Parts: sequence; structure tokens; C-alpha cells
Amino acid sequence: MARDMKADKLDSVVLVIVFFCLLGVGAAAWVMDPARRPTRVAYLKPATGGTQNVWMADIDDPADERQLTFSDYGVFDFDFSADGRWLAFAERSNTGAVTLRLIDLASGRLTDLVDCLALKANCTTPVFSPEGNLLAYQRAESIGGRYGLPRIWLVDMLGVDHDTAALIADNEVVGHSPVWSADSNTVAFYSADVTQPGLLVYDFIPRGDDDIQLRFIPSSHGTMGTLAPNGQQLIFPELARRGEQFFSHLRIADLAAKTFAAFTDAQGPVDDVAAQWSPDGETIAFARRYTDDRWTPGHQLYLKNAFADEQPLTPVAYEPRYTTSYFRWNLAGDALVMQRFPLLREGAGAEGPALPEIWVHELESGEGRKITDDAFLPQWVGA
Repeated sequence: MARDMKADKLDSVVLVIVFFCLLGVGAAAWVMDPARRPTRVAYLKPATGGTQNVWMADIDDPADERQLTFSDYGVFDFDFSADGRWLAFAERSNTGAVTLRLIDLASGRLTDLVDCLALKANCTTPVFSPEGNLLAYQRAESIGGRYGLPRIWLVDMLGVDHDTAALIADNEVVGHSPVWSADSNTVAFYSADVTQPGLLVYDFIPRGDDDIQLRFIPSSHGTMGTLAPNGQQLIFPELARRGEQFFSHLRIADLAAKTFAAFTDAQGPVDDVAAQWSPDGETIAFARRYTDDRWTPGHQLYLKNAFADEQPLTPVAYEPRYTTSYFRWNLAGDALVMQRFPLLREGAGAEGPALPEIWVHELESGEGRKITDDAFLPQWVGA
């Protein structure tokens, strides 16, 4: 009888433990469910004066922002993993050199990702692959006390030691501003070779029948373009001369077909300076300033169907008093976060210095909301 009672008590204890374990697992799953997470954006702040650090805000409660990095000398740039767990950032040192660090947002643990100070290198522009297994960055080695041209390097994010190696072994292949395709198979970047300006596209697994891994696309603009999610097309800005002035337009390269075409009119009354491909591959967001009677002081944001030229453009957050220079899609493709700058101001506060602002624009509702002032380089956090 006593043994039976002890067994019953033991069974009860086991059941209680199992219950709380299941409750804990369920609670963790509930918290980690992306649908239940707040929609967040991050940015560098302040933009004017002071030391820049990474901040994060819930777009539904932007006043309750949270500082994520506490660098004494400032953060140069940063990126989040697609799941929103990891924050990689390029941190300035007291010598002016820049190194790469990593924060596990779940635990708050801060580590050196690549100790570029020890390597006597300058490392910036960390960009996670969409699958999260790799991180690309640009790295310039110190040569005779001066930094040379940057090259693209990779970090193994799955390994405990976060081993790093050059994307391309040939040290004459130099470049900056890496971007990934959605399937993590392609890295594109702008060539840092001034004698051969253009974009370089590297496939880990060749997509074409010719088994070529590295392709070159000539461009004199000096800035990177945007890869299609499937890695098959690339839209990039190019310079065009009209009269005595130079303007920008957008070109599209079909990497599989090895063809090039104008995406926007090179001789039209436009200045198109930046573009971002939507996650579904159907829409291009780009910044345009008309040069005819539709002229505005700064660039406005427009949407264009990626493959149907006959469809009209859709203005997004059109406001002639502002210029929009930096913008990113969320993963669902139904909202954009953008950096806007007020060129013309009126009303309260117009007498103070103009400051860059972070805005979020939702496409379905057409609603735009300001997240914060005096900040720049916005991006989504796990959204």
C-alpha cells in the first residue's frame, strides 16, 4: 500500500514536470512565432553629431525605441539575419579602423565576429545570406600603413569559430557593396577597379549552361544594383548624358540570356538613382526625379512592374518637400521602410536644422507613418 502511494506521488510529480515542460515549450513557440512578433525596424542614430549606434523600434509604438549597440566610437553599418536573431555590425575603433561584431539578440551576448583590428584590416558592410549560413562583407587590408582596395569576404555563420575566407581567391578581384539573391546562391557587388568599372556577379553553383561562376557587367555609375530574388536578373543605375548634364537611368541585365536592356528611358526627362526588387520578383521600387514640368526638388519613390512596361507607375509616399534616397522591402512585400530628408520645410520646427527621418509605408492602405527623426540606414528586423 505504501509502495503504491509512493508510486502515485512519483507519477504525479512526473506529470507536473512534463506539464510545465510542455507549457514552457508552448510559450517559447508562441513567443518565437513570427506572426506574433511586433513588426520592427532598425536604424543608425543620431545622424547629426554624437556617436551612431543601432536602435530598434516597433512600428506600432515607435516612441518606445530600444538601443541595441553601445559603441564608444560609433557603428559604421549593420545587418540582421533573416530570422531577426543575429545583429552583425561594423564598429569603429579609437584608431579609426572598423571591425565586425555580433550580437545574439535572444541572449544579448556580444562577440567579435571578425577581429579586423588584429588582422590590420578595415571591415564594413556585413550582409547576411537569406539562408543565414553565410555573411558577406567588404575588407580592405593594410598595406604600408594605408588600406588597399576592398575585396568581398565571407563568414561561416554555422561554425563555432566563424571562419572567414575571401569570396574569390584572386586578390585582383576587388569590390564593395555586396548583395545576395534570395536563394543565397549569388553574390553581386560593384567592382572597385577604377580601370574597369562595373558590377560583378558570382554564382556558387553556376546557373547557365556555360558553367561560368563570375560575370562582369559594365557600368560607370559607381553604385550597386538590385538582384532579382531568383538571381537571374540585375537592375542597376547607369549614367546618361543629356545636353551638358549627366543623369541616371536604370538598366536590366538578364544574366541567363546574357542580354542588356533599358529598364527606364535613358533619354527621358528623368533621373533614376536607386532600385529595390520586391521579394516576389514582380515589382521594382525605385527613386525618380523628373526633369520636366513634373520636377520636384528631390527624388520620389515609385513602383513599376518588373516585366510589363505598358503598366503605369505607382507613386509611393509622394511628397515634393521630401527626397527619398534609401528604402527596403519587408519580406511580405507589402510595406517599405525608407529614409527621407525634408528639403523644404514649413510650420513648427522649420527654423531648426533639417534632419533625416525614418518612415514606413504600407502599400495596401497607403498609410505612411514616421518612426523617428535624426536617423538613417533603416531596415526591417525579421519581417
